[in-house]
Parts: sequence; structure tokens; C-alpha cells
Amino acid sequence: MGLRTWWKRVTREEYELIITVPGDVTVHTDGSRTEKKVQQFYQAKKIAKATPKYFLFYDLDGKKNEIKFLKPVDFHIVKIW
Repeated sequence: MGLRTWWKRVTREEYELIITVPGDVTVHTDGSRTEKKVQQFYQAKKIAKATPKYFLFYDLDGKKNEIKFLKPVDFHIVKIW
């Protein structure tokens, strides 16, 4: 591990936000529904708020991102640094 990598681990925080959202919905002839899920990946340096319906975070460039959903979604936050 080099000095640059060590310094980034000490001074910088980085997170990966994985949000699982509903994708295509297929309605079968018997009336049952099949819903596919799609994962969306985001890189963030700060996560201000994360709830099942609302996400507020700052990306690696420092830009503020806000994502809102009508229905609750599954999400995972992984700390990289």
C-alpha cells in the first residue's frame, strides 16, 4: 500500500449506495404479476439522509443529489474508504 492510498483512506470517506428499484412488470393470463428488480449504483462522499423513500447524498465531485420514490425501495450502503 502506497503513501497516497494510505492518505486517502485516512482523510477521505467514500460510500457506494445500491438502490433496488422495480423494473418491468409482466401480467400473466391468469392475472398474476411478475416484477423484475433493477439495481442502481451511486458513488458518494457523504450521505446526508437515506430512508426507503428518500435519498440525499453528495457525489465524489461534490454535487448534491436527491432521489425520491413513491413506494419504499430496498437499499444498501457500503463504505469503501
